[in-house]
Amino acid sequence: METSVYRAMGDEDIALAFRLMQEDAEQFMSTTTRKGKQAEGTETDAQMAFNLLLEELQAAETCLSDERMTRSMLRAIQSDGAILSQAHDEENIARADRNLSLALSNGQDLTVAEQGAPESPNSDDEFLEKLSALYNTGFDHPMGDIDDYDDDDDDDTATIIQPESSSWAALRQPSRPSKTCDACGDQKHFAQLARVPCRHEYCRECLTRLFRDASNDESLFPPRCCRQNIPLAKNQVFIDSDVVRHFRQKALEFSTPRRTYCHNQRCARFIPGTNYLHDVATCDECGDQTCMICKGATHDGDCPEDEQLNQVIQLATEQHWQRCQNCWAMVELNTGCNHMTCRCGFGFCYVCGGRWKTCQCEHWDEHRLYARAAQIDARGQEDEGPAEVIPLRPHPNVQQPAQQPAQRAIANQQQAPAQALQQGRRLPAITYPLEDESDDESEIESQGEIEEEVEEVVEAEVAVPPVVQQTRTQPAFQFPELDAFRRARLQQLMEDLRVNHECQHDRWFSKRGPRECEECGDVMPIFIYECRQCHIMACRRCRYHRL
Repeated sequence: METSVYRAMGDEDIALAFRLMQEDAEQFMSTTTRKGKQAEGTETDAQMAFNLLLEELQAAETCLSDERMTRSMLRAIQSDGAILSQAHDEENIARADRNLSLALSNGQDLTVAEQGAPESPNSDDEFLEKLSALYNTGFDHPMGDIDDYDDDDDDDTATIIQPESSSWAALRQPSRPSKTCDACGDQKHFAQLARVPCRHEYCRECLTRLFRDASNDESLFPPRCCRQNIPLAKNQVFIDSDVVRHFRQKALEFSTPRRTYCHNQRCARFIPGTNYLHDVATCDECGDQTCMICKGATHDGDCPEDEQLNQVIQLATEQHWQRCQNCWAMVELNTGCNHMTCRCGFGFCYVCGGRWKTCQCEHWDEHRLYARAAQIDARGQEDEGPAEVIPLRPHPNVQQPAQQPAQRAIANQQQAPAQALQQGRRLPAITYPLEDESDDESEIESQGEIEEEVEEVVEAEVAVPPVVQQTRTQPAFQFPELDAFRRARLQQLMEDLRVNHECQHDRWFSKRGPRECEECGDVMPIFIYECRQCHIMACRRCRYHRL
């Protein structure tokens, strides 16, 4: 039932109107029950209609009662907000002073104790105005169309002006100007825009799409803008309820480092940690039990052999992939330094697989560094003609990035049960075979244009990881024969990549398309962004939400 017509009435008038309508409906129902030739206990159409009317009246009355409560709370915040904010700040100052004194007495670091007090809950006045517009004034139609109403006074469209109650007049605020959504560029009413921690503003549709994408694509989880996480608690009022519910389910899954999925291929649901008991996970959906060690059906004794997993391990050996020792994800490095940061947050060395800064491995692979510098240099030659073909000696330990075998191989293994650790026993370690460097000279061949890497890291779920060991010695990098100007330019690019590899992506400029995003692989037909520091090319979505 539309309740906006009652908002111009006072609270007592609203209560009287609903009581009279309910009495009329009940009186009519009492008269219709004595008539008719239907069987006893059978409900007529008229009775069903009036039952539905009573339900709608009760729901509308509850809605308006809730609005009266929120208006009362808003008035309390508006009248007592300054006093409550001052009391809240005083409590924070007292708490900070106590933490500082405890840190001084215990000889601890003062940087943590000297951190500022948390932000007052009443400091965001604009957010309170948005809530007031959403829940107190009944502003539930598309707010971007508020100025589109026709103000003509013809007889066909004229409306009766109702007097406004004093309670609604007290809450009425001056009209706020419309604002632009930073994602889609559309003009929206201010109450339809959510402000994220980086101060960008998203409309309902764009913010809902962002959280929906983060629920389906783990590389976008958690939802973030400008490298700052977007909290769900404060912004869920702008997001569709079904998306919020689905996001919370996926957040539990994505936040679990070593996940267990139902072994039943027709189900394959994520099993939360509350269903784990003695290395057995029970699926809530189908009731099947999964072994948490080998990821197959529960069994007695040792875990069975898994030929499919052995094939994945063999492929990882051939392609020189590496595995995260925290969450067991398989990764492939296409460009960048050997410091890998997994989606679970664990940092490790791509050469040996050990925790970062606990090994003596080289920080960079010169062959990958040169290939990336040549790729960036080729972009600058596009306006002057095709880039020069540069012969590059293939690295024995680096698979050329023209193929993406990780995605194909892992997709075939996602539903397969995995072989894993038995009690105290590991699988044989993956070792890379030694190769004779003299044979490498015969493998030098002319390459065409250096292909653009689509993704920096290709990740995929695989079962319990054996330790990957790199046993061969990498040959020294040999610079190809180039003219002095080209050689100096590439050397400068390689040095810039070394220095700026930990880029914050603060400075961007746009380039004309069509060009391919190096993060998601989508082709941008009009323009694309390029980082001025590390030269990565990214679309708008990856720039703000993935990098």
